[in-house]
Amino acid sequence: MVMIFNRRKATAGSWLFLASYLLLLGLTGCAGLPAQQIEPVTPAPVQQIIPKSAPASSPVPTPCRTPISALESVQEETLAAATGVKAVVLNQDGSRVYSVNLEGMSVYEYARSARRLERKLVFVPHRGTGFNYRTKRRIRSFQEKPVEAHFTHQDRYLWISLHNAGGVVVWDLRGLDTAVDGRPFKDAFLYTLLPYVGNPKAANWHKQRVRLLWIKTGATPKVITATPDNKYLFVSNWHSGTVSVIDIQSSEAKDWSVIKQLGHFPIPRGLAVTPDSGSLFISQMGSSYISKYGIPDWKEKQRISVGTNPRHVVVKDEVLYLSLNRSAQLKKYDLSENRMVAKAQTKPQPRTIVLSYDAQLLFATCYKGNALQVFRTSDLVCLGTWSSQSHPVAVAVFQDQDRYEAWVGNYSSGTLRIFTFSPSEPRPPLNTIIDADKRGW
Repeated sequence: MVMIFNRRKATAGSWLFLASYLLLLGLTGCAGLPAQQIEPVTPAPVQQIIPKSAPASSPVPTPCRTPISALESVQEETLAAATGVKAVVLNQDGSRVYSVNLEGMSVYEYARSARRLERKLVFVPHRGTGFNYRTKRRIRSFQEKPVEAHFTHQDRYLWISLHNAGGVVVWDLRGLDTAVDGRPFKDAFLYTLLPYVGNPKAANWHKQRVRLLWIKTGATPKVITATPDNKYLFVSNWHSGTVSVIDIQSSEAKDWSVIKQLGHFPIPRGLAVTPDSGSLFISQMGSSYISKYGIPDWKEKQRISVGTNPRHVVVKDEVLYLSLNRSAQLKKYDLSENRMVAKAQTKPQPRTIVLSYDAQLLFATCYKGNALQVFRTSDLVCLGTWSSQSHPVAVAVFQDQDRYEAWVGNYSSGTLRIFTFSPSEPRPPLNTIIDADKRGW
């Protein structure tokens, strides 16, 4: 049976097929779980809704003034997202948080301080081929399964990788369409929360159709990152074994295009760029090393042996931090000395890792371990482990001096778990307390 979703207008038959197909799919693995249906919305005025940029009063992240030796959770909250949260990203001033929902085929925008869902970008589905990571087989699915996201151009654009579409799309957070005449695009519905009318408990959503520029990269695009100078954007393509290089130097979307394919790599996943925009690091999950490439000569400069199955990598100054999925480890590599300087054991299957704004803390989500763990970056000592059930896979961190907020995306439940931390006084070891008591102190 073949049913095609029209780009311009999805027919009633198309949506009937989608509903039937989702029931047949069942839980068949990553990129193959049933996508949630788009809920009806309350009618709203026809006027075009164009969001404003972040409020000028939004707090800018500031570092903690003292070294941290212990940490405590002072508050834990849960927000609903959509099925299959795969990534969570935070804009520069910390005013907005975005959850990338793979199975929900959507991206949700939250006001961070208000803990409020304000916009939903929901993709129009088209039939495609997914991949079951447990059975290692191709499966029937949909193209518009978002995986990861990254901001460019002073947080104006949010780039989103589509797992089964072989490319990335661009969402203009200040405007609407990014589609370019004569070039491919993806359709989506943008739901914007309007002021409450009547019942304050009933959400009133404005719905409009948008077209997002789609750029072909490679099979199964995953992580996206960019140079800080906004010249180049990178996309790791899992099944192609390549990293796509997109030229984004122009301020106009019509000029953005792929200019280079790096690789072939054994399952490229994590990407990180140095602050000077001069080097790109590529972690390869099918190997035991991370490659360093020069920008913009695109030549491999170094292969760093780190251990089997490296997944995520971040860089700060002259230091690499990385997660090893299979061996459940974090490692710290000094680039100036070309050696590993610290490592730590984690709960099973560490996935996303992220540094705090002041780089004192490293946050790690452990998928199979159902936990968020926080480590001190100076020596990778674990400062605590907090439960986050339903397979946490993503995390973003906001910091305001000595207060840290970790927004954790839980894949299976489609929720965001928010942990608020503050430094605390370190407790003496238990044996020290016992010895002191024996001496009558």
